[in-house]
Amino acid sequence: MKKIGVSICLVLMILFGGCIMAFAADDSLEIVNTYPVDGQKNTTVENLSVKLNFNQSVSDKSNRELNSRAFSIKGKNGKKVPIRVMYNPKDVKQVMVIADNHDGKNKIKEDTNYTLHVSKNLISDTGARLGHDVEIKFTTMNQKRNTMIYMVMMAVMFGGMFFFTSRSARKAKESELDEKDIKVNPYKEAKRTGKSVEEIVSKQEKEKAKRAERVEKAKAKREAEEARLAELYGEEEELAPGHFRVNAPRPISAAGGKTVSGRKAIAEARREQEERWEKQAKKRNKK
Repeated sequence: MKKIGVSICLVLMILFGGCIMAFAADDSLEIVNTYPVDGQKNTTVENLSVKLNFNQSVSDKSNRELNSRAFSIKGKNGKKVPIRVMYNPKDVKQVMVIADNHDGKNKIKEDTNYTLHVSKNLISDTGARLGHDVEIKFTTMNQKRNTMIYMVMMAVMFGGMFFFTSRSARKAKESELDEKDIKVNPYKEAKRTGKSVEEIVSKQEKEKAKRAERVEKAKAKREAEEARLAELYGEEEELAPGHFRVNAPRPISAAGGKTVSGRKAIAEARREQEERWEKQAKKRNKK
């Protein structure tokens, strides 16, 4: 019986200990996420800060002094950066660690590695501790390089706009010249240039032939595109109910209808009203 009792006690102790360990594991303090994340680059230089979200509240006033000492930011050379630890009254699980540079003596440097260190002694409102040190490394942005990239992008954009605008204007001018039949007096042109009339006429004919060829190519290209679209979407467009296709616009009189102008309609209405009044007056006189 004693052996059975001892065995039962051991089993109960094991079960009870397992429950305690499971409860402790569920009650542990953990970092859910951070911003910036570990290894992030191009973080802001002005108002450098790290936001941490925990799985439990860490904003209890009785623990704030101890918890504030659990955070630190160090530069590349290991030098500590003055910080302020801010607690969010609207989110008790959130902490903001901000680099304190109000006096201008500890300016955050560009393109530099910084590390946020969170001590394992960080404690939650329920007494749970972080249990292990955490480091979050990030690199500040190189503002000079970013500014140069933006300037290059702007130059490329304006250059592209100028190129496409110039090309459109040139094409419009060429199209206008193609559509116009430029008439040149060969005798005046020969006198002005010192060339023979035959050369002037020959040159003019060649230019006309080139313009005609360009016009034909553009027309063929346009017709091919229209044929492709007609084949793709169907040559006959489906009309809405109550709409009918006509060959050409026609006046309403062609269909036997009549139109009445606004003044004529008003005059007719007034005349009808006067006739009604006259009939009513005659009836009253007879009575």
